[in-house]
Amino acid sequence: MPRSASHRRTLTHTRRVGGAAAVTVLVALAACSGINAQTNSFATLAEARDAGAIAKGWMPEGLPPGSHDIREGHVPGTPLRWGIIEFPQSEEASLRALLQPDEIPLNGQRCEVPGRIEWWPVMLRGTLDGGRLAATGIRAYRAKEGNLIFAVNWGQGRAYFWTAASG
Repeated sequence: MPRSASHRRTLTHTRRVGGAAAVTVLVALAACSGINAQTNSFATLAEARDAGAIAKGWMPEGLPPGSHDIREGHVPGTPLRWGIIEFPQSEEASLRALLQPDEIPLNGQRCEVPGRIEWWPVMLRGTLDGGRLAATGIRAYRAKEGNLIFAVNWGQGRAYFWTAASG
């Protein structure tokens, strides 16, 4: 028997809320228990690839080849990850190829970060202020694959990515 559009929306909302709750619980456990996030810094994308950061899923495949000044953090045994890359503006198309085309609002979204990832920007912690972020040049997108959000400053050639609270 076909389900109504209202029922499908309710199921989708329920799944998103459940996903958000699961991610929140994982971050809370990582922040409050003996589980620590691990962090790495890489000078170049080639260095990150050689270290296994992409193969192990800590960073997404397909980042601009000239990416540099890279930091990544992840909680072992979970899908939780955070990262910052600098990229040449001439390679913007490579990054856009990873992203859904439409911008998403950040206002009210949550980005929970374990305390060990001290390099993560304060403006991208906790409940996000979309207007304040937009005023700095940040635009946000969902990744085409995986459960990541990217906050990108196209003018500065800098991108931040993290595990979305809902998918």
